Amino acid sequence: MTAIAPLPLDDLVAIELGDTIATAYAGKLLADLGATVIRVDALGGGAFYRSEPLVGRDAEGLKVSAGWLHLNRGKQSITCALDTAGGQEILGRLFASADIVIDGLSPDVLAGWGFPYGQLHERFPRLVVTAITPFGQDGPYRDLRTSDLVVGALGGLLNMVGFPEREPLSLGGSQVQYAGGLSAFTAMMAAVTYRDRSERGQLIDVSLIETVAFVEWKSGAYYEADGRVRRRVGNHSHWLVLPALDGYVALVYQDQNFPGLQELTGIEALNDERFATRPGRAKYADEIRELVAPWFASRKKLDIYREGQAEGIPLGFVATIDDLLNSPQYEARGFWQALEQPVAGQARYPGLPYHLSGIDLPSSPAPLPGAQTGEILRETLGLSPEEIDHYRSEEVI
Repeated sequence: MTAIAPLPLDDLVAIELGDTIATAYAGKLLADLGATVIRVDALGGGAFYRSEPLVGRDAEGLKVSAGWLHLNRGKQSITCALDTAGGQEILGRLFASADIVIDGLSPDVLAGWGFPYGQLHERFPRLVVTAITPFGQDGPYRDLRTSDLVVGALGGLLNMVGFPEREPLSLGGSQVQYAGGLSAFTAMMAAVTYRDRSERGQLIDVSLIETVAFVEWKSGAYYEADGRVRRRVGNHSHWLVLPALDGYVALVYQDQNFPGLQELTGIEALNDERFATRPGRAKYADEIRELVAPWFASRKKLDIYREGQAEGIPLGFVATIDDLLNSPQYEARGFWQALEQPVAGQARYPGLPYHLSGIDLPSSPAPLPGAQTGEILRETLGLSPEEIDHYRSEEVI
């Protein structure tokens, strides 16, 4: 579909530094809404560029990952050796041309390149600088080694996932990184709005550990309110995930939904007075599970889904990737978008989870590292051919 101009953020230019998912995701959310997002990539491609799963190689033989192709759709890329004087000259010019900097580097890296946070607004008064790090720019944890698992653990999320009698579990994928990227995007939109009213830029300090604790707010709020410690509940909850004949289904059966479960399964034993109240159903959750599990295991998940919904039960099947890609719901809303990428060929990518009335947002494939280096140097920064040749000869770009 052709985009209807103006796009919501097409007056913003963002510079993206670093190789984390949180950084790339924050930049992607800007690019999806029309912002010009320029990734500054290392010569030879970064670690994220080469990470699994791999889908091909570019013209120079560098590996291309599926993660790169998804998270960098709609962006531009310049390759530059930022640890050189010439690279830092180019970075300064990029900052001068931009509204936003998304910094996914470790604390103090920019300062080592001559751009300490405390002095950035002296040089670039309107710049919104967004630093995304595991623990923030200060505090005793600032420089600790970390991972998604570590941040999820220290943020309190793992304590709430799993069975009470077993060790905590981690959520699949890089959920902490994606939540951090979304937090950064939200803060950037607030800071740009403030900048447009005050003419003053902002330094945004995004902490992934605080993002996790912010999302898992109930533990602290409940404890402060009445001293109650929330714990992992496993199967002792008001929901069930059960095997079906060809997969799994998930349902909520407490309160007003329990009569629907009785009607759906026709199991007389569910009329036991022990299950008549919410506390009773919580206390005897294992018995309820044992009673209904054989009924679910003997039927196909789609049949259970349709019958359960007809009974008014919040019930769904656990979707596989084939289910997702062929879902009539996603198809009706145009969620999956087919894009052609020079290295990977055509593939479907997830679109945005919302629609804006009157605007068809553009979608374009991710650039290979350095694909727009010459264009950015010429058209965005105004460098002459001689200056560009000089930087090439010095192996800065």
